[in-house]
Amino acid sequence: MTPAKRLENIRKEQDSYSSKVSETSRYIGYGLVAAAFSLLSRATEFSKGMEPFADNLLIWSAICGCVAVSLDYLQMLMGWLAASQAASNKPDYEPTKLGRTFVKILNVAFYSKQAVAVVGVIFLLIAIGSRVSVPALAN
Repeated sequence: MTPAKRLENIRKEQDSYSSKVSETSRYIGYGLVAAAFSLLSRATEFSKGMEPFADNLLIWSAICGCVAVSLDYLQMLMGWLAASQAASNKPDYEPTKLGRTFVKILNVAFYSKQAVAVVGVIFLLIAIGSRVSVPALAN
C-alpha cells in the first residue's frame, strides 16, 4: 500500500470516528436533558427520595445537555460555512481567511461539546448517587 493510499484510509477512518463522536455527544446532550427533567418531575419513588442538593446538579446537567447540543449545531454550521466559502473561492477553491476562522470555531465547538457532555454526565451521576446506597460501601 502506498503512503498516499494509507493516508487516504486513515483520513476516512478519522472522518468516521469524528462523525460517531459528534453523534454520541449529541445523544448524550439529549439524554442529559431528558434524564434531568424526568428526575426533577418527581414522578417516581426513586426521584422522590433524592437529596435536595441534587436538584441543582440536575439543572446543571440539563444546562450542559442543552449547551452540548447547541455546540453540535454550531460545529455543523461552521463546517457548512467553511465549505461554502472554499467552494465559492474560484479558481483554486482554497479556504479564505474567513473560512479558516470558521474551521477554528468548528474545532473549538467539537472539543467543547465533548467536555460539556462529560461534565453534565458527572453532575447527573452525582445527583443519582445521592439517592443510591451501596450496602457493601456502607459498612
